[in-house]
Formats: sequence, structure tokens, C-alpha cells
Amino acid sequence: MRRQSRSKVVELGAFLVLACASQGAMAQSSVTLYGILDVGLQYTTRADGQHSAINLQNYGNIPTIFGMRGSEDLGGGVSAIFELSQSFSMTNGMAGLPGEAFGWQSYAGLKGGLGKVTAGRQFSVLFDETVTFDPNYFAAYGGQAQLNPLSDIIVNNAIKYVSNNYGGFVFEGLVATGGVAGNFRSGRTLEIGMQYSHGPFSMSAALRQKNGAQTATVDTSGQTEEIGVIAAAYKIGAATLLAGVERTTGDLSPVKTVIWGGGRYDVSPDFQVRAAAYQTLSNDPQTGNPTLYVAGAVYSLSVRTQAYLNVGFSRNSAHSSQTVYEYGDAPLNGAHQFGVMAGITHRF
Repeated sequence: MRRQSRSKVVELGAFLVLACASQGAMAQSSVTLYGILDVGLQYTTRADGQHSAINLQNYGNIPTIFGMRGSEDLGGGVSAIFELSQSFSMTNGMAGLPGEAFGWQSYAGLKGGLGKVTAGRQFSVLFDETVTFDPNYFAAYGGQAQLNPLSDIIVNNAIKYVSNNYGGFVFEGLVATGGVAGNFRSGRTLEIGMQYSHGPFSMSAALRQKNGAQTATVDTSGQTEEIGVIAAAYKIGAATLLAGVERTTGDLSPVKTVIWGGGRYDVSPDFQVRAAAYQTLSNDPQTGNPTLYVAGAVYSLSVRTQAYLNVGFSRNSAHSSQTVYEYGDAPLNGAHQFGVMAGITHRF
């Protein structure tokens, strides 16, 4: 009986040790569910080229997203990290990229003293180096659709490195392939970028080369698109001035240059106003030389909730079709367009 009792005590002790060890391991890791909900009421002129429209619109200030991210401490200053996220529409609940379970970002990687390495579907270096230098950030009334078409914002099959901060410098690199056997350049994307900040001044630069793809019927893998961008910002008190230029060349896209400039002003800790102009220059008749003027205001109702107002005017050349709402697909047929959108953003 004593042996059995002693055996049970030993087993109980071992169980408690394992349980404590398990709890200790769990304390070293974390998983966070998060989301951004954004919806607004929009009015646009010439929404179909001729008639005005009023509609409830998803995403005016920040894309609507639901996701999870996590990390686990592996020791020695190294952590395993991951993120899974999906964009969707507040107006109908549909996925932003139908058919993709985690169409926003889906990656895993390691983070440590030398920086961060991640693999999967993730933001491009081009996006990283332009979005914070856009006076309107990622607002739908802004220049990101001109600087980063949807196909360039997020990259599939990507391995990405982001360094730690070294004397104000942060470096990035990305390589992605299409996975076609015997043709490494099919669907390949190569990117490098950097940011520098010192006091009130900051700047960024990035280079991107993307190859075409090989399919069963067509092989454009020998054709490329090259994009180079440089941007800068300078903070003066409550104001931040921003400007940049991006040049696109190659075989896969029309040659064009986008020049932008504008600023942000913090009226108070809870209230910010923004304004910017984006000029596209191209000899391609379908791209033309449209100019987009945007102004906006964001007011924080609480730590998690913001109200916003966007106002924009798109001045199109004879054949250009730039919309005020950057991701709208309504044809304008060379007509100018005015738009205004009031909405709310909530984070959780």
C-alpha cells in the first residue's frame, strides 16, 4: 500500500511539473485576434461616366480586415512569428479577394537580433516604402492605387527580410517566384528598399522588378516591369510635409511617372487634417495625364473609433479614367469626377 501511495505521489509530482512547464511554455507565446472595420456613405459624380451615385461604400480610411497574429519566444532573443488575415467588404460581407481564405497576408517567420525573415503572402517592399510617405496613408481617397496597383501591394510566394534599425536606417529585401519548373524567372519579383530617419527628416527608396509568367499557351517570363520610387517627409511642429516620385518602365505596363506632394496637420491629439495632389505623366494614351486632388479629416472618437471625411476631385485627360475612389472600377471615359465620403473606422 505504501509503495502504491508513493507511486501515486511520484506520478502526481511529475504531472504537476509537466503542467507547470507547459504553463511556462505557454507564457512565452501569444496569439492576438484583431480587426479593422471601415464603412462610409459616398457621393460621386459621373460614377458611370455620366450620372451621379450615392452608395454605401466599404473602406474609406483603412481597409476592412480580420486576422490573427502571434509569436513564440524560442530563446536567445529569437521569436517565431506568424500572421493570417483576410480583407472583406462591410457592405455585403464578401471576401475582398474571393476564393482566398487568407487573401490579405499569410506568412510565418523568425524575428531576432538581426531583423525579421518571413515567408508566404505578404506586403511588398514597394508598399512598405510608399504608404507612410503618402499624405493620406492607405485611405481609398489617396494615391496608393496609382503608386501600388492591387497586384503590387501584396506578393505571393515571397521571402522577405526587414532589418532592425541601424543608426536610423532600416533595410528590406524580397524575392518571390511563380514556382514554374525549369523557369525560375516566371512570375518572379525582386525588391530592395530602405528607410532613413533622423530628427524631423525621413526618406525612403525602393526598386522593384517583376517578370511576366509562363502558362500553357503564353510565355511572357522574359518581359519585365521595373518600378523605382523615392520619397521624403519633414516634420515642422504639428505639420508634416511629404513628397515623392515613382517611375514605372518595362514591357508589362505602360511607362509612367507619378509625382505626389502634400501634408498632414495635427490640429489636436484627436484631430488630423490631410491634403495631397497626385500627378500621373504618361505618353500612353490609355493612361494619360490625370491629376487627383484629395483632402481629408480624421477625428478620434475614442482610442479604437475614428470618424472621417474624404473629399476628392479627379481631373482626367482625354482618355484617362482615374476615379476619385481609388479602387473603384466605374469607367469615366475621360470625364472629371468629384467625390465625398463620410464614414467610421473601428479597431478591435
